[in-house]
Amino acid sequence: MPLISVMRQNVPGQSAAQHERLVRYIAERAREDADALKWTTRIGTGTAGRIVSFVSRVDGFAALASQEDPDVMIRRLYGEGDGNALVEALGEATSGTSYQVLNVREDLGTQGTLLDAPAPLAVITRLRPTPSGSRGCEELIRQVTAAAGKVDDQRRYIVMQPSIGDLGTYVIAQGVTDPAQLDRQGSVPELLAEALGASEGDKAWTEGVTCIQEATSELSVLREDLSNV
Repeated sequence: MPLISVMRQNVPGQSAAQHERLVRYIAERAREDADALKWTTRIGTGTAGRIVSFVSRVDGFAALASQEDPDVMIRRLYGEGDGNALVEALGEATSGTSYQVLNVREDLGTQGTLLDAPAPLAVITRLRPTPSGSRGCEELIRQVTAAAGKVDDQRRYIVMQPSIGDLGTYVIAQGVTDPAQLDRQGSVPELLAEALGASEGDKAWTEGVTCIQEATSELSVLREDLSNV
């Protein structure tokens, strides 16, 4: 089963240009090295600056354990002295870094192409269920992903859950190939009503949201110039 490794860095607005230059510099060198870590870079906007996510796909925990650490890769590519300087400069350009390893929940989402052909845009939604709400939260996710497949709706979802990181949450990624798609698609309650009927759709939504403690969403942009794919 594939795993998704994500390193997220919070980058203050005043450091965004410097951080981008450093990442591009490293990505250009990494693309010349067959053994370098492979990753895609996605940028989303947060309330205190930008959120930069480095996303890698690995085939299980054994492959994850043997994967080269990003700092080690940088030092190998540039040598100890220049590599340490780059690692330090990257740290100074960020206000925080977090890591997650996500399992793809194929039982909850559709077979998406985000893993094999990353979409230029993605809507990333994070759900935290109430202490006793995991089952209800999963049922809502399952109904929404099924509803999108039943009606004339372009949205498709990949549902993931951390096995390392913020446990107990759900990460839902909707790939977007055309921004106009977001203008055309209705809200989730409207999608459920269209697929299930007004009464059943309202019931599914009302019961589901009572199981959710916190929900956040961000629009992320794929940056191939900052990636090594």
